[in-house]
Amino acid sequence: MNRRAGLERRVVVGTDGSERGSEAVRWAIIETRARGARLEVLLVRPKEDLPPGTSFARGPHGRAPIQDGRPMTDQVTKICEQLAADIVIEASVRTGDPASELLAAAHGADLLVLGSPPEGPLGQLAFGSVAAACVRHATCPTVLVSPRAAHRFSPSSP
Repeated sequence: MNRRAGLERRVVVGTDGSERGSEAVRWAIIETRARGARLEVLLVRPKEDLPPGTSFARGPHGRAPIQDGRPMTDQVTKICEQLAADIVIEASVRTGDPASELLAAAHGADLLVLGSPPEGPLGQLAFGSVAAACVRHATCPTVLVSPRAAHRFSPSSP
């Protein structure tokens, strides 16, 4: 890969806090360590569709709204400890359109990693649009990690 002198290698991983998101984070940590890069973990919370202040308001797809990045940061730290990965990680939470935010974060990156959409027509319809938009418009290689295949390919895997 051609790199200009002085530019740091960078991998961006998007997660939504799901099991598929966790597998993408785990794969990205292994890949980042193998590349000698730094990792940016990004959780994008969509703008709330319901009026603020309603006690029953929930985020899209029945998830409770994310107030801060603490659970995500704890999850990433735990995975790093399990893998004994000593890498530089920057974790952040953004609010906006998930595909747009992920694409902006991945601009100039070496790799964008996402969890694969759930299988089946409903999963593809509800969740596949973010992954599809990222694959179509990313300016760097994009990897979709499925839970079944997460451990089958990585430079650091035996």
